Amino acid sequence: MRGLTVDSCRPAKHRASTRPGRVLARLPWPALAALLLASCASPPSVAPVSPAPQVPVIPMPPTTLSPNAAAPLTSPGLRLQAASFGELPGWQGDDFADVWAAWLRDCRAPVPQLAAACAASAQVPASDTTVQRRFFEQWFQPWEAQGPAGQDSGLVTGYYEPVLKGSLTPGWPYVVPIYGLPADLVPRPDAADGVTRGRLAWTDGRKEVLPYWSRAQINADPQAQAVLGRKVVAWLESPVDALFLQVQGSGLVDLPDGRMLRLSYAGDNGWPYKSVGRWLLEQGELRGTVTMQIIRAWAQMHPARVQQMLDANPRVVFFHATLLGSRSLADPMPAHWAPHNSATIDKAQ
Repeated sequence: MRGLTVDSCRPAKHRASTRPGRVLARLPWPALAALLLASCASPPSVAPVSPAPQVPVIPMPPTTLSPNAAAPLTSPGLRLQAASFGELPGWQGDDFADVWAAWLRDCRAPVPQLAAACAASAQVPASDTTVQRRFFEQWFQPWEAQGPAGQDSGLVTGYYEPVLKGSLTPGWPYVVPIYGLPADLVPRPDAADGVTRGRLAWTDGRKEVLPYWSRAQINADPQAQAVLGRKVVAWLESPVDALFLQVQGSGLVDLPDGRMLRLSYAGDNGWPYKSVGRWLLEQGELRGTVTMQIIRAWAQMHPARVQQMLDANPRVVFFHATLLGSRSLADPMPAHWAPHNSATIDKAQ
């Protein structure tokens, strides 16, 4: 087929020819004019291609652990089996806003084991949850908590931070002291009796480290009360409240003037923890499941035996105290915890 070849962008005298070429169908003149104008237009400009965003390079940890090669960690009543992040339910869809904020708070004063990881996290953008997730995958190892024989079921208890009525000065009804860290507390790491904290004392003209006072000894010994009396950080209404505060390890004290006092764990007297609930079972005072509410009810019905129950747990916890101001400033969560994303594991007692 032969037709009219038109090169609309050449000078007029060269536009028409009878050689075979591009064939234009019979078009109305307005359409043909539009086609010719379009063919003469300048070629469209090409926008410069933006460089791909740089992905932050996260420093790698000094060593990595393969879940398949890691031996289980065991202790009485507990077995930890290495797992992968892919086995964590909801890991890919989790919201890291609270998790990352809690991690950065921990990194303000990191423990030595986390110093390198905290330094590496400085390379992670604060708003990039994908990179934050990759950071944890590179620097941390998930562990699956199991029973001692590999069982996948066990007892799970919830953490809470109690809010208790109290005062900075003694006076009815605030008569139960909460102690700060005593100045005479020293370590006893290799003690055969299992008490890991002690105090310096002179015996027969020589200095030695004696076990620190137990709860019962503090209650009965005027010397212990005099030493610790210089370190009282708060006063509470109830000795049972004081016990549960020590079991939890932190709490808030609602002061009479409307301010709040945060108490956080500072140390302990080195004695092993003994459950008062178990003591009540062994004494035949209770049967079945023992809860905090049941222990409180028992204490109200047996006020003369409360101190005996408390003394069954020789461990005493000492606290740091931080005055927070108004109640609205009291964040109920510890700095290193994030809602829905935190758990702790304790040895069975």
